[in-house]
This record gives sequence, C-alpha cells and structure tokens, in this order.
Amino acid sequence: MQTVKEDTDYMNWTRTFIYRFIAGITLTTVLSANAAFTNTITSGLDICYAERDYQAEMDERKTLPIQSNEIANWPEGPAIGAQSAILMEMNTHTILYAKNIHEKNYPASTTKILTCLLAMQNCSMDETITFSHDSIYDVPSDGSRLGGVDTGDTMLMEQALYCVLVQSANDVASAVGEHVAEKLGKEKSVAAFAELMNEKAKELGCTDTHFSNCNGLYDDNHYTSAYDLALIGCEFFANELLCKMSSTASYHFKLKADDENDTWISSKNQLFKGKPYAYEYLLGSKTGFVSQSRQTLVSAAEKNGMKLVCVIFTEETPYQFEDTVTLFQYGFENFQRVSINDNETKYNISTMDFFDTENDLFGDSTPLISMKNDTYVILPNTAEFTDAVSTLTYNENTDASDSNVIATIHYSYSDVPVGTCDIVFFKSDIPAFSFAANDPASEGNPEASEPIDLTKPEEEPEDTRVIFINVKKVIFGILTAAAVIMLVLFMVSVINSYSFSPRGQSSKRRRIRKRESRAARKQTRRNIRRQKKLMKRKKGRY
Repeated sequence: MQTVKEDTDYMNWTRTFIYRFIAGITLTTVLSANAAFTNTITSGLDICYAERDYQAEMDERKTLPIQSNEIANWPEGPAIGAQSAILMEMNTHTILYAKNIHEKNYPASTTKILTCLLAMQNCSMDETITFSHDSIYDVPSDGSRLGGVDTGDTMLMEQALYCVLVQSANDVASAVGEHVAEKLGKEKSVAAFAELMNEKAKELGCTDTHFSNCNGLYDDNHYTSAYDLALIGCEFFANELLCKMSSTASYHFKLKADDENDTWISSKNQLFKGKPYAYEYLLGSKTGFVSQSRQTLVSAAEKNGMKLVCVIFTEETPYQFEDTVTLFQYGFENFQRVSINDNETKYNISTMDFFDTENDLFGDSTPLISMKNDTYVILPNTAEFTDAVSTLTYNENTDASDSNVIATIHYSYSDVPVGTCDIVFFKSDIPAFSFAANDPASEGNPEASEPIDLTKPEEEPEDTRVIFINVKKVIFGILTAAAVIMLVLFMVSVINSYSFSPRGQSSKRRRIRKRESRAARKQTRRNIRRQKKLMKRKKGRY
C-alpha cells in the first residue's frame, strides 16, 4: 500500500511540475511578447521625445551670439541652428562669419577630407592599396562600410578616394591611411597615419585639433574646431581632382577584376545637383555624423572668382545643408574682392623697367622688385580699399632661405585681417659661362685652361648689403649734366664774341672802321673800272 501511495505522490509531483513548467513557458512567452511590444511603443515615444528635444536644442542654438556680428561696420550674419559655424575666404583666409569657431567638436566623417588630402599629396592615382584585416574588421559593419572586400584584396587609389568621399566608406579610409603611412616609411597602421594627420594639421595652422583615426569614428581624443577644419578645407578644395570627387553624387567601378557587374556607390549629400538643396556654385562637400556631435558638414563654393569654405558643426538634418546655402549666399552677396595692385598707392615701388625689352642684354626683363601679382583683399561691399589699414613687415631671413619675399603688406578692416601682399625681389638664375684660354702657353696647364664660372661668388664680408640703382634716375642725371655743360660752353662763346668793357668797345670800333674802309676801297675800284669801260666805248665811236 505504501508503494502504491509513493507512486501516486510521484505522479502527482510530476504532473504538477509539468503543469508549472508549461505555465512558466507560457508566461515567459507572453511577457517577452509584451516586453517587445512595450519596447516598440517606448522606443517610438523616445524618438518623438528626442526629436522634440533636438528641435528645442536647435532653436536654443539660434540664440547663441555670433562673434562676427559684433564687428563694427561688418555685414550682419544670419542666425542658424548650428552650435558652431564659419565662413572663410579660401585664399586670404578672411573670416566672413564666425560662431564659436574655436570650440572643439567631433568632426565625424568630415575627417576624411584630410585623409584624402594626404593621399593625394603623397600618392599617384594608379597606385594599388591592399586591404588588411584591421582596415576591414576594426570598423562597424554598417552602411558606412563598403563591404565586399576581404583581407588581401586590392583597389586602385583613385577608386579608393571615390569610395571614401562619395560613400564615406570607413574600411576604405583605413586602407588608404595604412597605405600612405607605409609609403612614407611609417608602420602600416591607422595609428601611424593619425600621426601624419596631426603633423599636417599643425602645418596648416590648426591649434584645436587632434586626430586618432582616419575615418572619423567617435573617439574622445578625436576632435577639431570649425576654424581648423576650414583651414584643412582651404587646402583640400584647392585641389581640382578632390573637388571633383567630393562633388560626385554616384560612382561605379568593378570591385574585383572578374566581377560581371559594377559596384555602385552613392552620396547622401543634399547639396549636389538634382538633390533638394542643390547649390549651383558648389565646388565640393563632405558630410559627417556621430551621435555625440550630430550632423557636420564642410563645403566650398565659387562665384565671380571668390572661393568660400563653410563648416557646420552640431546641427540636425537637413538643416546642415540649409545653413550652408544660407552662409554661402550671405558671403557672396555682402563681400567683394578688391585688387591690391590696382588700388595700392601708399607703397610706391619703382620697377626700374626703363630698359625692359623682349630681348634684354641678359635674357630677362623681369623687374628687380615688385608687388606680387593677383593679390587682393576681401572687404564688405560698403567699404573702399582706402578704408583698409595696412602695415609693413620685413623678412629678415631672405639670405637664409630660398624665399624671394623681402617684405609683406598686411591689410585689416575693423581689426579683421582681410588679405596680404608680398613684395618680392627677383633672383635671376644667371647661366654659367666658361672661357677657354687660347694662349699657347696655357696648353698642358690644367690650372690655366680651367673654365671660369661666373656664377661662383667670391668671398664676401659677413655683413653684405644690396645696393639698388635706379637706371632712370641715372640716365636723367647724365642728360641734365650734358645740358648744363652745353649751356656753359655757349655762354663762354658769347662772352668771347662780345665784350662790354671800354677797351673792348674801342677794339670793336676799330674793327668796324676797318671793315668800312675795305668796303669803300672795293667800291672805289669798281667805280674806276666802270669809268674806264665808258671811256673806251666813247673812243670807239669817234
């Protein structure tokens, strides 16, 4: 009986366990489904809440002060939703619009313009890059990755730069950085390339920048400022091929030689032709996004010979494009280029071109000192060239360097630097002339027949001074001296011919009487001859 009871208890326990197990599974399933549903709803609520927050933050950023609007007599710039922004003229680096331009931010994929700049300056477009394991798998496998490549695969540098600038492919950017670092004798790694990036940024004048990778993925130690990124942009957009690549909406190529179909990539940039914010004067543009800094954008445009670079940091899409177009319009409508050569009168430089000809004696008619051509200042449309303040600085190291700049004129308007002009000294390259000795005594004597190199300078004292001779003034002085000498000789001749002293007057009267006496005698002789002729005629009649 106890055994039967034990069996019954065991069966009841087993049945209870099974029921509870099934109930538990059922409850877990229901709760999981409910949690997924709840998360979906909550996520949607979070998105809505986040959008409202971002909109509020953007509206608040529009109230932030714009430093360029505090400049006297400066065109008032627009209020935009970006945390920081700058509009810079490309050649003079004149800052037309400034809003928190030295505030450090995460540049995101706008980092890639420096990656491509270094590649363009150090590599040829037909070089082949090789993908390493790290370049592929150290970046997220999302839409910012090209995909379709594996360790050891190769790609032409030109195709790689299109992938970086059009699709913003992080894996390709890493491969490009590793290739450049290895070519320049560094370790083939992103870290080694980041060192090159920081060196280049410092060379360009960046002071609020530090890069730790070549693609812009978030890193606490990877940052820059709007001003620094604009400096990098000025160098980047000065390259015609980089402008072309960074203004390409879509690109296709064969990822591998044996592929039947092309690989197509496209850009999300809305400033390109056919896009909602298409800008007709655009030279090039690069987008970027990380959640820590939101949308970033660096762009360049050209109109009527003026080139502008615009940087937008911390903005919401699509307002980064709207802000950029607004700032470009502000710059082109309110500022002008003014030629320095055509307007500068304070610094009058004699070019000494009196004997400049196409066939100069020494083969060159370039002025010795001149102002650099094609220089200009950027001024508000309401300002004149005479409103700019100029200062002159001298280059004291012309002998120690290859530079021919002897001085620089710096221009400012309302304390804002608006341009410079170099004063250059032409250093002519004189060819070497060799004179062979024809003296028979020099035959067999290497020293006597050694050619004379006129370009080899003799030993000079340490403190050498350059003397400039104005040929026009020398010729004018010679002509003036000759005229004075001729005038003196003429006066001496007059004085010798005419004397006004009493003794001189007596001599003059004697000379006159002598001339009159000679004339009278001649006349008497003529009269006598005439009378003789008449008498002979009378005798012949009788």
